[in-house]
Amino acid sequence: MKILALELSTARGSLAWLDNDDLELAREWHNDRKNSAALFENLDAVTKKFGAPETIIVGLGPGSYAGTRIAISAATGLEFSSGARLVGFPSICAMEYNAHEYCVIGDARRKSFFFARIRGRN
Repeated sequence: MKILALELSTARGSLAWLDNDDLELAREWHNDRKNSAALFENLDAVTKKFGAPETIIVGLGPGSYAGTRIAISAATGLEFSSGARLVGFPSICAMEYNAHEYCVIGDARRKSFFFARIRGRN
């Protein structure tokens, strides 16, 4: 299965392409969350190289509202144009970490924070 993963909820934008569980390509870039040109340049290069995805996974945050909104919009457009299945996934559950259980503390703005405990990617 051809899978495209998009993540823009942090200051580092990223995308990955998997084919039958093999990581074929991973890209990261500075994500200022106001200019989405780098995302679309990377999407263009990846789709030219690999074709249309069968599944698109997009990070839902928590994190930058603007970055997350841009990623979801791009993923929705790709879903529509390619017929791919679209899946939203909480960004903190997709972190690459070798432990079965971990905790995340993040900035929730307005002088507050959030705390999440992740077990088995849930």
